[in-house]
Amino acid sequence: MPKISVSEVQGEVDYGKAAKEFGIDPMDAYLKKLPEAPAMYRRGLVFGQRDFQRIFDAIKNRQKFAVLTGVNPSGPLHLGNKLFIDQALYFQKCGAHVFIPISNDETYVFHKAESVEKATENAVNSVIPDLVALGFEPKLTKIFISTKTLRIYDLAVKISTKATFSTVKSIFGFTNDTNPGQIFYSIVQSAHILFPQLNGFAETVVPIGIDQDPYMRLVRDIADKLSMVKPSSTYHKFMPGLQGGKMSGSKPETCIYLTDTPEAARKKLMSAFSGGGASLAEHRKSGGNPDVDVAFQYLRFMFEQDDRKLAEIEQKFRSGEMTSGELKNYAAEKITDFLRSHQKEREKAKSKMEKFMIE
Repeated sequence: MPKISVSEVQGEVDYGKAAKEFGIDPMDAYLKKLPEAPAMYRRGLVFGQRDFQRIFDAIKNRQKFAVLTGVNPSGPLHLGNKLFIDQALYFQKCGAHVFIPISNDETYVFHKAESVEKATENAVNSVIPDLVALGFEPKLTKIFISTKTLRIYDLAVKISTKATFSTVKSIFGFTNDTNPGQIFYSIVQSAHILFPQLNGFAETVVPIGIDQDPYMRLVRDIADKLSMVKPSSTYHKFMPGLQGGKMSGSKPETCIYLTDTPEAARKKLMSAFSGGGASLAEHRKSGGNPDVDVAFQYLRFMFEQDDRKLAEIEQKFRSGEMTSGELKNYAAEKITDFLRSHQKEREKAKSKMEKFMIE
């Protein structure tokens, strides 16, 4: 039985079943209608939504809307984080203003950093330069550090009267051993999500994994009580870790960081879980399984934008014509090319950060 919670994901996720259980609607109706939809939409990797019609209408009618995607600065950004960021970049191309809360408070209260200061230091020295380097427009982007943004605290205090401990306990599974910081962070997260409305953006979309849906259920309930607009959300499938399972920044063996050298990233990928046959002879005879092959999935999620090329690679790997080593080498070239380019931009980004920051 798979386990899905805000703190962990275990086992193979049945996305259709989970969406039905959580009351998440399919994304299918919008996949072919979105303008210049990126690969993750065309390929059904973004599978669910809540109230996306309002966002679709805003895009279609060129009306104001915002996209919010938060970052936990427990360590360097990794490819799984890039999945959220790529969606935010797409919506920005569609006219959205982007809000990015850096949740250094979450990092600390969930014991992912020894102090708030350490989490903040990592945000400033690593996370924010990476975000800026990925290509956001400064005039359409607002990055803020949670504990340094007074308006977030003010909003969180107001929100706190609109939820009960019984509600957050049932949604997040809190126990008597849960520290009060984690309990209050559920309210702070709601403040992050509603924050664009304080800046004049009624419509907000939040791209998330299905494990983060409890936050959306809570904030939508709170928004109702505050007579604010319920935020919309989209849900994407999990990008697999290097050895299968969910990619996690707190588990270095599962992910490729945006700070990894191209050589280190290649080495990690060449050791990643493969869907190839146990031997070359068996692979040539029976073919491979791209559905579980990490290198293929990385191409599918973000590193091969050409649908025809991806289909060709899939066919060759399934038939045994392409070996696991050849597939990994192809994916490694794509990933290392990205890292080389990104890391050059990252150095330039350090002098541009102030243009993106708000307090």
